[in-house]
Amino acid sequence: MDKRAAAIYALVATIIGLSALGSYWYPGTSGYVRELIKAYGYIGLGIAVFLTNLTLFVGIPTPAYVALAVGVGMNPWLVTLVAAIASALGESSGYVVGLGGYITLAKKYGDWVQRWKELFEKYGFITVVIIAALPFPPDDVAGLLAGSFKYPYWKFLIATAIGKAIKYGVTAGLVSEGIKLLS
Repeated sequence: MDKRAAAIYALVATIIGLSALGSYWYPGTSGYVRELIKAYGYIGLGIAVFLTNLTLFVGIPTPAYVALAVGVGMNPWLVTLVAAIASALGESSGYVVGLGGYITLAKKYGDWVQRWKELFEKYGFITVVIIAALPFPPDDVAGLLAGSFKYPYWKFLIATAIGKAIKYGVTAGLVSEGIKLLS
């Protein structure tokens, strides 16, 4: 095994371990997250969002953390920015896992994978933005595909951050306006 493959496997193992930590941490986290956000502000929000987005195929409601942050009085625009960046970095776990999957997919499905790779290269950015902006969490699929097709990481990261900013911006805006209406 070459050094690059060993590094990818080590990174995947680390991500899986952190995903398990995020999954373990999740049950009943609203109290923990509220305290983390109150105590550490935007950094606490970033940590919570990053850790919960590391998980693969575990639906953790990150928009609820955005709502909590706005609810405790944080600026909705900064909350959106911090959550989008932390979320995009966390979603990189799927990308990294996907990196190791391309060889397996190509061997097994050959031409089919090549056609999908060409489509992803052409429409990948907008696809990732749309998937990241959806209110339900299929984000891991976008990361796995982008990694598998060796889509440039920086494009994946930017597209994910844009999509997450849309999702979290809507959440933060609605919560902020709801608080104003109730006040």
